[in-house]
Amino acid sequence: MAERAPTTRPPSKWWLIVSAVIWGLAGASLVVAITHQNSATKPIGEGQVFVADANTAERLIAAASTPDDGVRHARNQLGIEAVSLLDRGGVVIESTSGTLTGSPLSSSLLAFGVHNARFAALAVTTGEPIEIDGVVEWVAGSVLYQVVSPLEAGDGFVLLHYDVSELLGRRAQPGEIQALTIQLLALGGIFAILGSAVFVGHARVMRRHRELAVESELLRVHSRELEDANMKLAEARQRAERALALAEEKMRIRSEFVLMINHELRTPLTSVVTGAELVRSGKLNGDERRELLDSMVAHGERLNEIIDQILAVARIENRGLSYEVETVPVEQVCEAVDARLESTTDLAEVAVRTDLRTLNLILTSLADNARTHGASRVDMSCGVEPDIAMMVEMGKRPANPVFFRVADDGPGIDPHFLPRAFEKFEKDSSASGTGLGLYMVRLMVDALDGSIGVHTSRRGTTFQIALPARVLDRVREAV
Repeated sequence: MAERAPTTRPPSKWWLIVSAVIWGLAGASLVVAITHQNSATKPIGEGQVFVADANTAERLIAAASTPDDGVRHARNQLGIEAVSLLDRGGVVIESTSGTLTGSPLSSSLLAFGVHNARFAALAVTTGEPIEIDGVVEWVAGSVLYQVVSPLEAGDGFVLLHYDVSELLGRRAQPGEIQALTIQLLALGGIFAILGSAVFVGHARVMRRHRELAVESELLRVHSRELEDANMKLAEARQRAERALALAEEKMRIRSEFVLMINHELRTPLTSVVTGAELVRSGKLNGDERRELLDSMVAHGERLNEIIDQILAVARIENRGLSYEVETVPVEQVCEAVDARLESTTDLAEVAVRTDLRTLNLILTSLADNARTHGASRVDMSCGVEPDIAMMVEMGKRPANPVFFRVADDGPGIDPHFLPRAFEKFEKDSSASGTGLGLYMVRLMVDALDGSIGVHTSRRGTTFQIALPARVLDRVREAV
């Protein structure tokens, strides 16, 4: 079948939505960049400055070899004038300002923080001038911010001194453009370029779609023509394949038939010809002549049996089975086919819908087949209950069946062969015959709307035929 020409569809509007989303991300990146820059250059709070400087000073003092080096390193790192160390009583034991060394805290709030080992910050007024390196940095009455923070080791406190100008400088943040701001602006630019590319690409695809729509319509017309042609070719090929398969099947059946006839007819025919030559030679005495003639008659009857079986199968396959179905009481059926009645109470008022001649032929064929394959005893019986479970059953069992059974004491059938036992020309490798006996029985059972099953073991084989049954009218009237 020819491939159908593809149907062109306009580009999805989702591309425009994607483009709008990307532009939205670009705008969002720009807003975030501006917000971050404003946040980065906005002065920070006093408390944040105090906590950060106290942590930095504590780290530098702990890393220094002496307390004097520690306070000086902290002062240089923080950029403030005075950094001091307090003992647990709140007295300055080391400071970058010599005038502070040995002096206690003047603020009760800061002293309360020292007493309770807590962080404290307060703006206080100096009572005396404070010198740093011999220079008076703060005259008496200057307002200073003082911060007390306990050391992590628990052996003292750090004291930081800020004047107003230093505190304002500490609160201010750098005004240059931040690195993250630049990155966000670059990301926004990328999003803007990508959104524009998607929009432009969508426009180009739309134009190409209109061009393809015309080409697609032409291809669709051509595709329909090719499809019609391919469908006709496919139908012709299927018809040819079916004809070839049928011919091959006929050839296979013919070959199997010829091989079977060659094998099954050659032996008795050879015996008849050979016996006739011996009789014609006149070299046999009376007993030998009679024995040979009996053997020739037996082989001749075998030839007639094979030929009759082949013709019967061909007749059934070509024209169907000729029979007359009638309703007959089970007792009469068992008497007519010489079958043993298993249950007189259940079967007394039950009738079978069958053709007595065909049923007798079925049971006789099964009995002869059992004797041919080595059975010394064959029993036939009928009943309304299944005797044993069937290993293989062909056909559809009627809803209300009567069962006819043929049981023998032969060597049994190979269980692996059972699924093929009722097929044409199929026979066990160790058995003789045409392979048509059970196949013909199956055809006749199907014609009577029944089923046939088989159960086999080393102690013998049982064939069970199930035929439709009904209750006689006199029983219905009594009810």
